[in-house]
Parts: sequence; structure tokens; C-alpha cells
Amino acid sequence: MFHVGSILDYSFPCLNSFSENNIKKLQAIQNTAVRFILKLKYDTLSNIVHHEAFNKLKLLTVSNRLFELSERYVGTGLSHSIPLVIRLVEE
Repeated sequence: MFHVGSILDYSFPCLNSFSENNIKKLQAIQNTAVRFILKLKYDTLSNIVHHEAFNKLKLLTVSNRLFELSERYVGTGLSHSIPLVIRLVEE
């Protein structure tokens, strides 16, 4: 699971341009993996899967993780005065 998380983390600039439908597909894959890892039933509701994933694995939903990574990226860019990030924030 950590390898999948790393792949998502390193590719997040590309994933931010994904459609909502593609994000949902990634979330479905993550939900399946969480159900398997935590030995949850296949029909366990997604909100329960998300809750268990966070409590037991410290794993955010795909969209929340992408948002967190974006915030960190922008914050780091601003703190290091990266011109592209500053220009994007000003627009």
C-alpha cells in the first residue's frame, strides 16, 4: 500500500489534471486495496472503508491526499520564492 501511496505522491502534479471520473477510479482501486488489507467485506460501505483506512492506516482519500499535496507544494514554493508558484498564486 505504501508503494501505491508513493506513486500517487510523486505523480500528483499530473493527477491534479485528472478528471473527476479518473479520481473516482483511483479511489475505487484504493478502496479495494484497503478492504483486502484490513480484511473488510466486499460490500463494506465506502465511508466506512475511508474511516478505517484513516484510523488504521493513516490513509486519506485520494482527493484529500491530492489537496494536501497541492497545499504543501504551493506552501513550499512560496516559502522558497519560486517564481512560477508565486505567479500562479497571484493570478
